[in-house]
Amino acid sequence: MIQEKNNGKNAADEKTAADGSSHEYVDLGLSVKWAAMNLGAEKISDRGGYFAWGETAQKDDYTWSAYRHGDSADTLTKYNFTDHGLTLEAADDAAAVNWGGAWRIPTSAEWEELCDKRNCKWEWTKIENTPGYKITGKKAGFTDKSIFLPAAGYFRAHAVEGADSSGYYWSSTRNRPFEDRAICLFFIPTFIGIGNNGFRNGGFTIRPVME
Repeated sequence: MIQEKNNGKNAADEKTAADGSSHEYVDLGLSVKWAAMNLGAEKISDRGGYFAWGETAQKDDYTWSAYRHGDSADTLTKYNFTDHGLTLEAADDAAAVNWGGAWRIPTSAEWEELCDKRNCKWEWTKIENTPGYKITGKKAGFTDKSIFLPAAGYFRAHAVEGADSSGYYWSSTRNRPFEDRAICLFFIPTFIGIGNNGFRNGGFTIRPVME
């Protein structure tokens, strides 16, 4: 594992979004540009905020009873089998609501593109004593560009679990077979994958993207 020191800026070439927002992005040569830091973070090593899927504000209670779109896994009022909603609308997208402009939560396909070993190299490391993955572009012209995903864990009920040893990042895509779950990126130091088992009431971190 590599220990990296950083003054809070990405070692890659960050650029300010052209839509007038002050949030910086990194172009890895993929279909979307990735934000330089998590939603709610002040620097790239910060965990940022935790959000339930389809909610736009942080809170202290991530139980089903406090969920915006239904008070249990069986009483979901939106993005369910009745309305057939599979992708978050802008009004329920925490990145779109909090950052504005063209920012949004990545789709499951965009996470898969980032995880594709042909596109990016993933390396477990630390920045400012925060463990996580440094993701570096592999495509010609982008091999000096990288982002860092902190291992922020997740907010379960009333407390954060798995911080510094795991990462849970929402996609904007609901799990098709199970309406109470959404697709997320999950990682530990020895595994990286896109999973369908993120219960929507849980508090996961968000890494915004823009086209």
